[in-house]
Amino acid sequence: MVLGIAVKIIVGMMGVLFFLRISGKTQMAQLTPLDSVNAFVLGALVGGVVYNPDLSVWYMVFALAVWTVVNMLIRYLLRFRVWRRLVKGDTVLIVRRGQLNLKEFKRNGLEMEQFRTLLRENGIFSMFDVEDVRFETNGKLTVSVKHNISESFLLVNNGSVLESSLENAGKDRAWLEKSLKKLGYGGPDDLFWVEWTPGKGFYVAPKEGMARDGGETDVSN
Repeated sequence: MVLGIAVKIIVGMMGVLFFLRISGKTQMAQLTPLDSVNAFVLGALVGGVVYNPDLSVWYMVFALAVWTVVNMLIRYLLRFRVWRRLVKGDTVLIVRRGQLNLKEFKRNGLEMEQFRTLLRENGIFSMFDVEDVRFETNGKLTVSVKHNISESFLLVNNGSVLESSLENAGKDRAWLEKSLKKLGYGGPDDLFWVEWTPGKGFYVAPKEGMARDGGETDVSN
């Protein structure tokens, strides 16, 4: 039994290496949804046969061969625009000239804290520094910046005030509500996103309508 498992592991490793050699280096980078699916399926195929004593190593060889042929067929179909859009999707511009496209933002299942994490991974800490943001097909962001990088605080996320961010910014809820009223907003409940950058002001995205920067206010804490 031990020898059988060892043989399956070796054959499985060789089969996966052969698959990667045939399908290209993008599999390791997982640049498309198809690459991610391949990673899950290959793991399931090899693991399922290795730990099932009722399946011989030839089941694994057959399954890997079939999956390789299916992938080659799909990659051939990717030459056609309709199939390419279906499998890979499109790069989406979710921020254009500093304006958040809330419709595309929500359609792609993004959340503000997740979005800000992706921005920070690109060295961006404030929406005031963002010119354009493209959401790539591999789930990563491509960011064009305006000028020098600034630190900012996310104060409202989907209508909820983030008390910890207010504390880190050295502000309180009363200051936030006064500032929003001065900018013409009723209150945090109606806002999808409020970001504050010291010295630059607020970047506000209502739940309905266009996002815009409101500039700095002189409301004291």
